[in-house]
This record gives sequence, structure tokens and C-alpha cells, in this order.
Amino acid sequence: MAQKTEKPYAYNRLPLVENRVVYTGVLPVEGIGQDELFARAQQWAKQTLTGGADTTHVRDKQTGTVSGHGLLTQPPIGAFKDPNSYAYTCTVYVKDGKYKYQIDQIQWTYSTMRVGGQVAEGPSTYPIEHLRTLRQNYYVEDRAGYLDSQIKELITSLDVAMTHGQKPTTVTW
Repeated sequence: MAQKTEKPYAYNRLPLVENRVVYTGVLPVEGIGQDELFARAQQWAKQTLTGGADTTHVRDKQTGTVSGHGLLTQPPIGAFKDPNSYAYTCTVYVKDGKYKYQIDQIQWTYSTMRVGGQVAEGPSTYPIEHLRTLRQNYYVEDRAGYLDSQIKELITSLDVAMTHGQKPTTVTW
């Protein structure tokens, strides 16, 4: 008799740090000083962290910190066309020759729609970790998959802005 392979929960595709969804990494940028990396991070944040009314940007050149809020809006899908959005905080720390990013404090907002397009319920906002409390099905898989792919695209755009194409090696903070 063939053994049934269990599919991992959709939510498990998201990186967890102490039960919170956190995207983080440290990347080298050889030969580039903190001031230049700070300028690159600041420019990237200005161009990229947009979409919400509260796009607060914290910039501290002395500590090498750039932080702001961003918003991802998922196109409506399915029969009910439920709108979904994801607000997040992105912080970039820079030092001579390296930078660290952290994307966290992700909030998921959605409304439940009727087939005719009227709002049946919502909007409701929860920490993204709320997805793990839901039955793991296509709905959760779609939301987790969309968020994961969009955050990875965001990280890629940050890497391009910070490294200008330099090939990364391993580095610690």
C-alpha cells in the first residue's frame, strides 16, 4: 500500500523567527563605505516603499539605518474577488562593506465579498501570522504564496540597488 505524502501547510512557506514572519539577510558589498550604502538604501526606500498613507521613513546616517512602511496590494482572485493587502515595515542597516535588511510587522487586510461585488464583511486587519490559524487550503496558499513572491521581489530590488550587480559572498553582521 502506498503511503500518503502530507503536503506542508501553505503558511509554512513564510520564514518564521520566534513565531513571527520575518524576512532578513546580511549581504556584503565589498569596497563600498557606509555613507555610500546609506545613500543607496535611502534612494531605494524613497522609490520603493510606497503605496500607503503612512510611508514613514526613518533615516539615521550615524547609525546607518533606513526604515519605512510599504504596502502590497494583491489583485482580486476567485469567484468573490476578495481584496487583500499587506502592510509591512522594512529596515535596512548599513556598515562599511555590508548591509542587513529586515522586513517584518506584516499586517494582512482583507474584505469578504459577495458574488455581486458587494462587501459582505470587512475590511479586517490581522498580523500575517493569523494565516496559520486558518484551515490550510487554496485561500491560504494563495495569500501566503503571493506575499512570499512579492517580498522576495522586494528583496531582489534592494539587492540590485545596494550592490549594483556585485556578486554576493557570505558575511555576518
